[in-house]
Amino acid sequence: MPAAAAVKSAARVLDLLEVLADAGRPLAHAELARRCSVPKSSLTQLLRTLLARGYVELDAGTQRYQPGEALFDLTRRGRDIRTLITQARPILERLAQRAKESFSISVLRDDFAERVFSVESPRRQLYSLHVGVRAPLYANSSGKVLLAWMPAVEREAYLSRTRLVPLTDRTLVSGSALRRQLSSVRTEGVARSFGEFTPGIVGIAVPILGAPGRAIASLGTALPIERLDARLDAQLVRLLKEAAAVVAARAASQPIPTGKH
Repeated sequence: MPAAAAVKSAARVLDLLEVLADAGRPLAHAELARRCSVPKSSLTQLLRTLLARGYVELDAGTQRYQPGEALFDLTRRGRDIRTLITQARPILERLAQRAKESFSISVLRDDFAERVFSVESPRRQLYSLHVGVRAPLYANSSGKVLLAWMPAVEREAYLSRTRLVPLTDRTLVSGSALRRQLSSVRTEGVARSFGEFTPGIVGIAVPILGAPGRAIASLGTALPIERLDARLDAQLVRLLKEAAAVVAARAASQPIPTGKH
């Protein structure tokens, strides 16, 4: 699509959503077209896409349109992630200064663990945890945490539809082995990945738990494998669990929805 046409379509979608949100009542097709100054044929195409994605709903009886649940969910998710980051920021900053490591928070995005916030170690030599990176759930510690605390039906659905592709020579590609590991993760309260997503890097993550015992996010760290010994591993696990408990307590008054985003 030419750039000008793509921009025009995007503007029309935003106009449409704003009109529906401001109306306070369901609107008929003709009224929507008039308020948005969009030809009826073009409006039909826009509505078809928005209906399919759940951002607009159609009342079959009245044939009128209103904002859909997906639109409200999108707004809530953005607000709740910002709230979580605001609550976690000072905790992770103190944690990084205390442990001299980098730390990050990841959330579930479709079938990936997406890093939404990080603080870097004060060390001169460090492994940076870049915000926005997505990793398959099966291939890194944060993803394993989100999988382990996922409802069993959702976890099995994920495992049945996902091909475990080796990202490195250490990526776990056996479904039965992954299931056993996730069971241990749930029991121990911590997940690890040894060079499974990035060669030479070990990841350690714990859940930030929500009200029903589901992970609303994961809190983790990553460092070169050669630097990790039993003493440091135990220290990091303890610090991660302490920090995650504080973040979870602060988030408890404003629960954060989770699921397929």
